Amino acid sequence: MLSTAFLYLWKLDQNGWANAFYSAAVQSGEHNFTAFFFGSSDWGNSITVDKPPLSLWVMGLSVRLLGLNSWGLLVPQVIITLTSTLLIFVLMRRYFPATAALIAAAVFAYTPITVLLARYNNPDPLMVLLMIAALYTGVRAAETGRLKPLLLSSGLLALGFLTKQLQAFLVLPAIAIAFLLFAQISWRKRFLRLVIAGGALAFGSLAWPFAVDLTPAQSRPFVGGSTHNSMIELTLGYNGIDRVVQRQDDPSMALVQPEFRGVGSDAGFFRLFNINYGQEAGWLLMAALLSSVAIIWAIAKRRLDRSEATLASAAVLWFLTTYLTLSFMSQGFHSYYTASLAPPLALCIGIGTRLLLSDAKTAIGRMWISVALAASFIFANAMWRISGVFPDWFGNTLLFGGLLAAAAYAIRSPWAWLERGISALAIGALLIGPVYCSLLTVGSPQAGSNPLSGGISRNPNTLSRFLDGVKQQDPAWAFGLALGNSPSKAVLDRLQLAPTRCTWAAATYPAQTAARFQLASNRAIMPLGGFAAMDPSPTLKQFQDWVVAGQICYLVEQPEQLMVPGNSRELTAIQNWVAETFRADVTDGTTVYDLGRPLEGSH
Repeated sequence: MLSTAFLYLWKLDQNGWANAFYSAAVQSGEHNFTAFFFGSSDWGNSITVDKPPLSLWVMGLSVRLLGLNSWGLLVPQVIITLTSTLLIFVLMRRYFPATAALIAAAVFAYTPITVLLARYNNPDPLMVLLMIAALYTGVRAAETGRLKPLLLSSGLLALGFLTKQLQAFLVLPAIAIAFLLFAQISWRKRFLRLVIAGGALAFGSLAWPFAVDLTPAQSRPFVGGSTHNSMIELTLGYNGIDRVVQRQDDPSMALVQPEFRGVGSDAGFFRLFNINYGQEAGWLLMAALLSSVAIIWAIAKRRLDRSEATLASAAVLWFLTTYLTLSFMSQGFHSYYTASLAPPLALCIGIGTRLLLSDAKTAIGRMWISVALAASFIFANAMWRISGVFPDWFGNTLLFGGLLAAAAYAIRSPWAWLERGISALAIGALLIGPVYCSLLTVGSPQAGSNPLSGGISRNPNTLSRFLDGVKQQDPAWAFGLALGNSPSKAVLDRLQLAPTRCTWAAATYPAQTAARFQLASNRAIMPLGGFAAMDPSPTLKQFQDWVVAGQICYLVEQPEQLMVPGNSRELTAIQNWVAETFRADVTDGTTVYDLGRPLEGSH
């Protein structure tokens, strides 16, 4: 816990605003309770972020104590991830030896995607904590057969839904099936209690979305990411089916260089090992998959008692559900989604270690363990080859040592201490990869909507190469979308001096750029079109009414974004109307329209 806390906190402020999109929403919540409750991007309440607001609420409470800065935004994420690490240990230690519990906690804590998001303001760390807590109470419910811990599990999952919607339910099949299989009560009571818990989960999950949708549209912000201003639509569409089912590519992909587009989808069983996503959680994936097979075999052979089997089966079900979902979901997949894989991966490896360290009674059993270790080292070595920042000699040394340990394990040692030493060598060598990658992650500043672990890949046609180009503003439109343009000193001065009668000092696009303008100026900035400038908010009529009422002072043009074919038609209409109606000044190369100074003869 101490070493992990040091790692997570080291140079934490180098990430600045991290994901400015969420940082600006936290800032908005400081200024206005309506913005706080709905998760608005701006405190004029024109549009929300595209996720529920629970993680924003947590950060909002933190910045009231520590101020709106990197520490105020990111320290809660560190504390949340440390709590998840402790909970992984406590859950494992309840049913398995301390060695297995410590290894599971270490695997989770040092998985690169865990380290990355522990230092970032995405909602994933809070969602992961709530999923682990839900599994803990769900396993307790299966152990006792009682309804209360099952209802508590439902409540925790409902909070997970309020953090990141349906992704939090990846652990739900594991909880339900474990209770159904292992609760020592009649089948009738098992089904009845699951139905009651399911009803509580549905009620708790839908309470806030229905509260949003039942609030009159004129009294709340537009629901970002939706088409018809509905939180239920956002849940089932943009954050639901659209993420899982293959759909038509985003129109803006037409502007991405051909070498980065790929051919079709990379969905498949080995997606999480590939050069785009392997550094996040691929180091121990093969070990976790093989541990899952070993756990299933051990349960079938009754090598685990009922309590151990309850947690083991839940861990395997959670791992396989998440692994298969992420492997075969649509191109809406983001690399940081692998954060939800880290807890079950850690649990499976911890339990697999327990099986490894237990005496193998037959020669065939030792042979299978040896083969599993060798396969794990070979796949881990493939991760060492993804990026040039990973020394080949180091990876090859670990591979050689790991294969020697695997071969030695196949032969029964005459001394127990030697066998334990070989096992420790194998486990330690497997952990070096994710720890090394995590140290590289901590050493690199992270910002924008798609942070990545580790280093830039050797292959020139990959996600990390594309995002590295984006940081250099190549292409410029993608920089504005993923990282956001910051205002120049002259533009910033103009925004800060905008009349206080204006609800919004300015409007601009897309949302990352609007967020950086807002954070820099401490004035509300309207993000036209929401996150990707594709939402139909505001409409031209709404915008015109606000301008006539004197509520918007300026419109700051982003010419590179205007070239993106997927822009909202409302955004295009607003931009054209403003260009035809109001005077424009070029300030430090940026076109700024003064919405209080119409052109002569315009209305």
